[in-house]
Amino acid sequence: MAVPDTGAPAPLGKVRAYILRMAGLSTTAIKVLRTCNEPGVCANDLNRVISLDPVLTGRVLQLINSAYYSLPSKVNSLTRAIILLGINTVKNVVLSFAIFQSFSQRDTFRAFSADQFWTHSLSTAAAAKLLAVDRGVPVAEREEFFVAGLMHDLGKIPLNHLFPEAYREAAGASRQSGRGMRWEENARMGVDHCRVGYMIARKWQLSPALGAALSEHHAPCERQAEEGLRLADAVALADALAHHMGAGIPGGLSLDEDGRNRLGPRWDLSGRSLMELEAAVGAELEKAKVFLEIVTRA
Repeated sequence: MAVPDTGAPAPLGKVRAYILRMAGLSTTAIKVLRTCNEPGVCANDLNRVISLDPVLTGRVLQLINSAYYSLPSKVNSLTRAIILLGINTVKNVVLSFAIFQSFSQRDTFRAFSADQFWTHSLSTAAAAKLLAVDRGVPVAEREEFFVAGLMHDLGKIPLNHLFPEAYREAAGASRQSGRGMRWEENARMGVDHCRVGYMIARKWQLSPALGAALSEHHAPCERQAEEGLRLADAVALADALAHHMGAGIPGGLSLDEDGRNRLGPRWDLSGRSLMELEAAVGAELEKAKVFLEIVTRA
């Protein structure tokens, strides 16, 4: 079903103004992301950047010593922590920390609660990482799937903050009509959370792959760009799994026959594999809660 285009400029203008006012990534986060993308980057390079930020240094050391990794002995050296975690994982820890700094205010959430939102996001993140493992994604790249799942619905935050009544109406209509949240968002606000997610990705200068995960997770396999395709597809299924398990806010590709047909060419969605995935996601979610607690700790 086609998503309605109302052409309403006023709501879109408000969204653009909201994103313009949003805090950008911190100077340290930007330096870390740039350093990680440099050829031949090593742990000492990252140590020189992160060590200048005591809070971020603490987060990295807390994570490496947490139940999320369950190492046999305590790690006190930042360089050692970076070596054990890996460059890509450290990059994604920094990015996750920056996200929660930008969206930490409780009054940001009006049409749905912060707990509801982050529970769904965390469930999607855990499922996306499991799917990456299932498809043999290299260990160094798996945290990218986790972060993509964690971030995929960020576009909903400005909409629910700016238009809480319209968003509640859209959520209720989505549950009753089965048309999907994007359709209902466009019908009431003239813009949907995937488009807003793309705008946030542009503001933060996220990678094309992460940008695709934010903007294309309700349209799996529709884009041919190789860089963003795997992440967006995995997040599409992870999002559907989270909703299927009852962890979420309205809006997403369901795992009914139509949803399975759209995702099926890339993923085995038999009844048995679904049950196995749900059990595995539940176990991974308990570990992921440790990750979330650390990056959101005041």
